Amino acid sequence: MLPESDRNTIVSFHYYMPMEFTHQGAEWTPETKDLSGITWKATEEEKQAVDNHFNKAEDWSKKYNRPINVGEFGAYYKAGAYDRIRWTGYVANSAIRRGFSFHYWEFCSGFGVYDPQRNEWKSNLLNAIVPQKK
Repeated sequence: MLPESDRNTIVSFHYYMPMEFTHQGAEWTPETKDLSGITWKATEEEKQAVDNHFNKAEDWSKKYNRPINVGEFGAYYKAGAYDRIRWTGYVANSAIRRGFSFHYWEFCSGFGVYDPQRNEWKSNLLNAIVPQKK
């Protein structure tokens, strides 16, 4: 447990669920390296799974009065682009709705939001992470 007297601690967790989707085709992960074509369509069941995980973190945060940071989340480029965008947006918004800070994994490689060869942002993915103000 965290020391009660130290109020400067932020609790962090990484989020890559479901791994079969976020890590499909990831060469370094034996369980998912041969997977492909796994979708994330933002069905009620898929969204509820994310909400269940984030609700558990939110409940803990409220109980112990500690801020939460989603220290990493992302989906590997071998997942379909539109599904990656949907999943990323839902996870980012799930954090935002609960007041969690977050970090997207990562800048410009397999999970990246920036394309260094083209010297440009992957704008749809970026907008999923940082929604444009209306």
